[in-house]
Amino acid sequence: MGHKRLGSLPKSKAWRLIVEELSSFALGKGDVNEIAKKTLYQVRDRFNKLENDPSVKATFEFLVQVSYAFQHENPTKYLVDRNILEKEELSVLKLARAINSYKSEELQSHEYQSFARQAAIDAINNWYSSNLDQGVSLFSKGIEPENVFSKAGSGSGFCEISRLFFSKFTERYLKYFLEREASSKITNIKARDRFNKEIEDHVDEISRHAFESSKITQSYAAGWYNKHSKDKLPNEADIQKLINRTFGKMRSELLHEEIN
Repeated sequence: MGHKRLGSLPKSKAWRLIVEELSSFALGKGDVNEIAKKTLYQVRDRFNKLENDPSVKATFEFLVQVSYAFQHENPTKYLVDRNILEKEELSVLKLARAINSYKSEELQSHEYQSFARQAAIDAINNWYSSNLDQGVSLFSKGIEPENVFSKAGSGSGFCEISRLFFSKFTERYLKYFLEREASSKITNIKARDRFNKEIEDHVDEISRHAFESSKITQSYAAGWYNKHSKDKLPNEADIQKLINRTFGKMRSELLHEEIN
């Protein structure tokens, strides 16, 4: 366990065309949108495996734990009692550190585990920042993290954290394949920086759209949380069902238009 990697990139004719488009991008001719869509289509079989990866489930379970904690009178104590936090001090940074140690032994691929952990950290950071009062930043004084995170205990709060997680995971997954090829095909540093910036913006957009465009998925996440966290923490089987459904819906949306 823990030794499997994603392996070599595809060698098909379609993939070679993607590589050629990366070269064209360096000359100012490539279309990031088409490159991203074609890349996803080529790695779709691997994308199918994400939902059953143990480190993906463990990381998403961490986010469920955080949301569930804020249904309790003392959420920080809840997280400490379950060895998620070391002591009763809550902050975005401490949660980010906790993600990296939560069930770290449950993995098949170091890459998938890294994608999942970073996506969870992105989700928490983005969610927390968006729920601060207007004009307040992460570094403003006098912020009570528990007051901000209290919004995570609702179905809508959990739904938004889920959206961010699945979107950021998909973004990182696509960028992994694109950047591996771009590093060898786009040798000009300025062009590579431009590519990385454009692909980051675009992949974030399409992965976010994939979740939001399926209202069933969005409402299902909130409904699932309200139903399964009413009296106790959702069990692993129910968490796995939510992961399967969400990745399945996102995959269908992302691959809605067949790419030749």
